[in-house]
Amino acid sequence: MFKKFDSDSTSTSTQVKASVQRGIKSQIAEAHPNIDEEHLDALLPKKPPLVQYKAGQHLMLYCRRVEQEGASPSDEPVFFQQRDGPILPALKIVHKYPSLNFTKVTVDKGAIPYLLGGADVMCPGLTNPGGEMPADGEEKDENGFDKPGLAKGAGVVIYAEGKEHAIATGVMKMSSAEIREKNKGVGIELM
Repeated sequence: MFKKFDSDSTSTSTQVKASVQRGIKSQIAEAHPNIDEEHLDALLPKKPPLVQYKAGQHLMLYCRRVEQEGASPSDEPVFFQQRDGPILPALKIVHKYPSLNFTKVTVDKGAIPYLLGGADVMCPGLTNPGGEMPADGEEKDENGFDKPGLAKGAGVVIYAEGKEHAIATGVMKMSSAEIREKNKGVGIELM
């Protein structure tokens, strides 16, 4: 069901430069505005620096070094990025720090078995009763038009109706306004 990585599938691992790490932090802060600077610094501390693993063809895995008492240090996945897409949190981090307010959507109960099987989120799963997305039109763009709550290409954490923990992370294939308008097709691609 989930892709597993072994030492053969990761081609390189390098320490991330401080300037690149600051860029990653700013991208995360922009994509998830509800996370404050203090929590972001706890997730991505300056010391020890992040380690970037290249997994497969187009996946970057950002890990932080975790010191363990009586054992050698290990790398814990914190964020990942596919191609030039948004930087998404690892599901393990979302579960470990539930108080962090990542940008989230909620799907209705009917979508749960399909998502656990690896299917993308369809628009009706977000618009039916039980599904939730950020409201549209709360902000205006530079031309005075309403901005959608979530833009196309934005990274989101997906929760299920009536469940406490997140079940997936994904990328918006349509804006939230388009999803509400069309209510047909793939709304979020799972990562």
